[in-house]
Amino acid sequence: MNNLLNGKKLNSWVFWPPFLIFVIASVLSITAFDPFTSTVEAIFYWVVGNFGWFFAFTAFAAVVLCALIFVTPVGKIRFGGENAKPSFKTWNWFAMSLTAGIGTGIVFWGVAEPITHLVSPPGGLGFDPSSAEAVNFSMRTVFLHWTFTPYSLYILFAIPIALAVYNYNQKFRVSSGLYFLIGDRCNGPVGKAVDALTIFALAGGVAAVLGAGLLQMGSGMNFLFGVPISPVLWAVLAFIIIASYTLSSYTGIDKGINFLASQNVRIFVGTMVFIFIFGPTVYMLDIGFQGLGQFLSHFVDQSFYLGAAEGDNWPKWWTIYYWANWLAFAPIVGLFLVRLTKGRTIREFIAVNLIAPALFGMIWFAIYGGAAIHAQLNGIMDISASMEAHGLEHAIFSFFQMFPIGTFISAVFLFMIALSFITLADSMTSTLAMVSTEGLDNEEEAPMILKVFWGVFIGIISVVMIVYAGVDGFKMLANLAGFPIAFVLIIMGASVAKGLWWPNANWFNLFKKSDVQADNQEQE
Repeated sequence: MNNLLNGKKLNSWVFWPPFLIFVIASVLSITAFDPFTSTVEAIFYWVVGNFGWFFAFTAFAAVVLCALIFVTPVGKIRFGGENAKPSFKTWNWFAMSLTAGIGTGIVFWGVAEPITHLVSPPGGLGFDPSSAEAVNFSMRTVFLHWTFTPYSLYILFAIPIALAVYNYNQKFRVSSGLYFLIGDRCNGPVGKAVDALTIFALAGGVAAVLGAGLLQMGSGMNFLFGVPISPVLWAVLAFIIIASYTLSSYTGIDKGINFLASQNVRIFVGTMVFIFIFGPTVYMLDIGFQGLGQFLSHFVDQSFYLGAAEGDNWPKWWTIYYWANWLAFAPIVGLFLVRLTKGRTIREFIAVNLIAPALFGMIWFAIYGGAAIHAQLNGIMDISASMEAHGLEHAIFSFFQMFPIGTFISAVFLFMIALSFITLADSMTSTLAMVSTEGLDNEEEAPMILKVFWGVFIGIISVVMIVYAGVDGFKMLANLAGFPIAFVLIIMGASVAKGLWWPNANWFNLFKKSDVQADNQEQE
């Protein structure tokens, strides 16, 4: 086995528990679908229903702490010390961050979510569907869901891990982020449990996202080429994607992920420019800036809106569900971002990995969402009816028919969807393989056999989801991990606070020169 792993050892306590859980879940989803799905849903809804306040607090606290780190002098600390040099150009760094974070999500939801909130706003708020209030609510909600908060969750995991790995010579693992609180015990049972939990959450999360992507790509193939939607089509698409990201993973992060992410973001930008030029340009500008104002003025109250006074469950099925989803992804996405950040300051890291992707998400939804809302309100196209008739995954292909060469752009977008999922799966399977291996440092590539294993395994699970079980059961199973990870995030927040102002944290004078800065200067 060691020969297959290039002389490295399998991290058994981290690898086997999540693997066995998903094997058992797969068997149950096929042999006992209704009991399996209903049980998972019941547990998930119980967690969301009773701990929505906890998810809301955790997500908001992450934004506040990231902002605090950004504006204080500790933001000048450089990962790896003052003499460390960056491994990637800023553009490539940003592209990999965007595509590993929410790139696949904005592809799927860019049109579907703004229209959903427009025609079905929360009943408890008293908005009429398609009203001016519903338009404002739709824009500020997608800005909330897809910009600063999700990336703050990623960043709050990444900073303590990167600080421990690059400045304190800790192992390249999620659990290393706990170093500043528990010291070397982060390499013991507690650390192994954290790493296993994050693998479980991410493997299920990526499989669920890939399953949704297969549905969207199948819908696109049917729309463009008349190919019947069937399990055979999904299986063929899954095989192509698995083969593609496995091949990309073989070339390593410097070539495969780097190249794919850069091309992916260029296509993102190209489609946005096309829609901006040929769509309702002035309306998109107006609704984008108005949405920004709405987002800023309602950020606090909407972050904490739980529908308690109105008896409305909308926040639980949207905002809180999203926070659980982002939390499930956050540790491993954060760990992947750590691989890109050596030689950068914390302030640079937050700017490129939080602020820039958040602004990109705003522009994306202002253009895609603004054009879709304009079409819906002015009777140009009933996108809502198309979604109701053919599913959410069909919305984007209907949307493009409003534009010149719409069919061609739909084909380009179909390719972009595939590329987005290949890039996501590549980056995440590479990181899963690294965490599953003992003895790797942050600059080594994981054994190829583990990359292939995780890539194929996740692909198989995604096909099982949509053919036999449906995405929801597995997605909720994976998102359940977001609940304990929310506690881990709070511990990570305490760890990074102690790490940045180590060892005598002065909570009331954060502008005091930090001991970590002093340590870095002594190392020079």
